[in-house]
Amino acid sequence: MARKSYKDSKGRKRWVRNDEVAAVVKQLGEYLIIGGYPEDHAKRYAQLAHTISRWPESIDELASKAQLDTLPGVGGVITEYIQDIVRTGTTAKFQDDQYGEPPPLSVLELTAIERLGAKTARMLYQEYGIDSLASLCRSIDNDTLKSVKGIGPKMQETIRHHCQQVSE
Repeated sequence: MARKSYKDSKGRKRWVRNDEVAAVVKQLGEYLIIGGYPEDHAKRYAQLAHTISRWPESIDELASKAQLDTLPGVGGVITEYIQDIVRTGTTAKFQDDQYGEPPPLSVLELTAIERLGAKTARMLYQEYGIDSLASLCRSIDNDTLKSVKGIGPKMQETIRHHCQQVSE
C-alpha cells in the first residue's frame, strides 16, 4: 500500500491515510451520539479523529508495529476499533446495540449538512423518523419541519440548498 503524504498549509507533514481513518473515527463518534450513547463518551472520538489526522507518523505504520496505543486517548478496546478501521475501513462498533437498536448508517448523511450536527440528527431520527438525506429532503419539501425546535428558517434553507445540490 502506497503511503501518501503531503504538507499542510503550515508546512507540516500529513498522511492521506490518517485523514481517511480520522474521518471514519469522527463518523463513529457522530453515529454513537445519534444512537443515544452518552455524549461525553462519544465526543472522545472527535478528539481522537483530530489527533489521528495530525499525527506525524502514518497510522498504517503504527498499526503494523502494534503501536496504536501510543496515540493519546487510545487504549484497549479503542485500539481494536482503530485496527479494524485501518484494516477494513469500518468497525463492528457501528452495529453496537448497547443503547438499543443502532440507527441505520444512512443517518450519518444528515451530518454532512453545514451546521447540522449529531445531536440535531439524533433528534430528527428519534422524534421524526428521518433516517437519511432522502427522507430529510422529503420532509423539507413537505414543510414537515417548519415547527421543529432547532430547525429555524435559516437551517431549513441550508437543508433545502444541500438537497438541491445533491440532486443535481
